[in-house]
Formats: sequence, C-alpha cells, structure tokens
Amino acid sequence: MKIVWVNSWFDPGKEGDAAKALIDQGADVLMQHTDSGAPMQIAEQQGIFAFGQASNMANFGPNAQLSGIIDDWAPYYVQQVGKALDGSWSSTDTWGGFNTGMVALAPFGAAVPAELQARALEVRDNIANGTLHPFTGPINKQDGSAWLADGEVADDGTLLGMGFYVEGIDGVLPQ
Repeated sequence: MKIVWVNSWFDPGKEGDAAKALIDQGADVLMQHTDSGAPMQIAEQQGIFAFGQASNMANFGPNAQLSGIIDDWAPYYVQQVGKALDGSWSSTDTWGGFNTGMVALAPFGAAVPAELQARALEVRDNIANGTLHPFTGPINKQDGSAWLADGEVADDGTLLGMGFYVEGIDGVLPQ
C-alpha cells in the first residue's frame, strides 16, 4: 500500500494529483482520507476502483466506488450542543465508530460480489460489537520489528500516539 500525503482535508486539486500519481505508480484501487470527490472522479475516469471517505461518493464514481466510510456526526453534535446549553458539557475524547452510528459503510458498488458484501458486513458487525479489533497482533512496524504480539490489542491511546506505519505500508510519515 502506497501513501501520498496532501496535508489538507479538502483540496480537490492536490487530491486529484495524488490519485493520478498513485495510478502512475501502478495503483489499481484508491483509498482516501480526504473529503473531496476528486480521487473517486479520477478512479472513474481511469477505470479503476476506489473507496470513498466521509460520505457516499458514488455520484463521483458510480462504476469506481466499491464502498467507503460515511461519517455521521450530526447526532453527536446535537447531543454536545445540548450539553453545552444545559451546562453539563465537558471536554472528552470521543472514539465513535460503527457501534455508535458515527461511522457507517457506504453502499457497495455493483462490482462487489454478494459473498464479499456479506463478509464485509460481518466484519463491520464484529467490529461494532467488539468481537473483532482491527489492531490485534501479531502486527509489525513498517521496518519489520514487532509491535503487537499475537492476540495483543492496541488501545485507543496507543493508536492515538502511533508515530509509525505498520508493515506493508510504502511511505514516510511527514515530520
């Protein structure tokens, strides 16, 4: 997996350039952690697949989108504003995911076989109910050194403090 940093949450030009650079390096599936539809549009134009980020991006790449992550923070924001208004708000870390509804899967594209859709939904459900944690060892750091032992699970604080990539990632963290 190759990573290109654009150092922005929303910059369609940079996101599009990053997508093109990855395709030029042989990428046949794009994923993003930025918010514009540019990478999905590039995938659609180039006839490859992609996963969206933050919203359903199928309109940008109806043939390209395999699925994606949808962020739905509206109920959380309503709850927090209510707490601010009634004086009960306090600053806390929030790690909402599938289990809280803050994160959902985008619809699957037509290219995703039904069996794979069912497996993906099973994995999503297992993450949501806590029977599967994506960061469960054995996992090595990018350089091959051990990070998590077999069965060891990284807690939220450990994940928040990660200053390295895991094995299989081709890239360098910005300094």
